[in-house]
Amino acid sequence: MNVIFTVLFALPIGYFLKNRGIAIVTYLALDAIVFSYQSVAVLLNWMADNPPVAFGPSPTSFPVEYSNSELWGYGLVNLVIIAVGSGLVVLGARLSARRAAKRTAVAVA
Repeated sequence: MNVIFTVLFALPIGYFLKNRGIAIVTYLALDAIVFSYQSVAVLLNWMADNPPVAFGPSPTSFPVEYSNSELWGYGLVNLVIIAVGSGLVVLGARLSARRAAKRTAVAVA
């Protein structure tokens, strides 16, 4: 979910919002909503043992046992996705600024 959101919306957010800071904050705020929903969906699917499971076998008792490396891996992958998305927002802002500069350039003959 997070990857799909990033690929579809990061560049357009940067392109259409003129202020780069506001564009990054907008991307991060929307991504936080998507990330929260994704995390709950992954957790519930894991607990319900719906294939494919994210963190090994489904829990059978509480407290739930899991591997710390899987948790850190999930966080690291999502951190990389957010970093790439932020880069796409900045790229979108640069493309927008470059296009605006071409439109305002005056040709000297």
